[in-house]
Amino acid sequence: MDGRTCFVNSFFFSPDESLRSYLGLPHGAETLKLFRNMRNGTFQDVTTAVGLDKVYSPMGGNFGDIDNDGFPDIYLGTGGPEYGFLLPKVLLRNESGKSFADVSASAGIGDLHKGHGTAFADLRNSGYEDLLTSMGGATPGDAHAFRVFQNPGNNRNWINIRLVGVKSNRAAIGAHIEVKVENLGAGRRSVFRTVTSGGSFGASPLAQHIGLGQRARILNIVITWPASRTTQTFPRVAANQFIQITEFSDSYKVVTPRRFEFGK
Repeated sequence: MDGRTCFVNSFFFSPDESLRSYLGLPHGAETLKLFRNMRNGTFQDVTTAVGLDKVYSPMGGNFGDIDNDGFPDIYLGTGGPEYGFLLPKVLLRNESGKSFADVSASAGIGDLHKGHGTAFADLRNSGYEDLLTSMGGATPGDAHAFRVFQNPGNNRNWINIRLVGVKSNRAAIGAHIEVKVENLGAGRRSVFRTVTSGGSFGASPLAQHIGLGQRARILNIVITWPASRTTQTFPRVAANQFIQITEFSDSYKVVTPRRFEFGK
């Protein structure tokens, strides 16, 4: 999720096992998995430690930052092809990298249907990631409307970075981004992203929306390109803006996209 952990969905065709997880009862199916990169060639299973040892049966999933705190949150599109395989959708909020909290009910996204492809995207160019998800079963009689959930926003800072490759592929897939940020009263840290094309059940925009937390000051942004193996560093970039960075360029471009509102 940030270059140091690996999240693995676990799909098991049993709503009974998922319900046992919700009730806190023992279950007999494989759970979700989260592996922490120990940076020595090994990974540590931290699934239980972060509260992800549950059977959710997702057919699709993705991650994004719903609250702009810099820690990726997880959405799971649950359910199965059978008509009776209905489970609430799941939104797991990342609690500062220490654990995950199920906020599906409080966020209002716990639809009881079959979930599929999911994306996090700032549809309104507002600085907050909205959630898009395809729902419905495999047969015409099991159809369901596509869902778009608007993010109400908050007072945390963010930066949106679009990369353009020159020697590397133009979409910048495989490029690494490190944003070094200082939060007033909370010290310094780095937020990492890798540009990817997503997957068949979880693609998101190639432009990277990166939450920074409250009262954030960007110390610098470091880009590492996959083909040229070059690194660019841009100090003191202002937060809460859209920027474009081209491979080999000495400067970045501020972009001002048109702002949209749903229903207007």
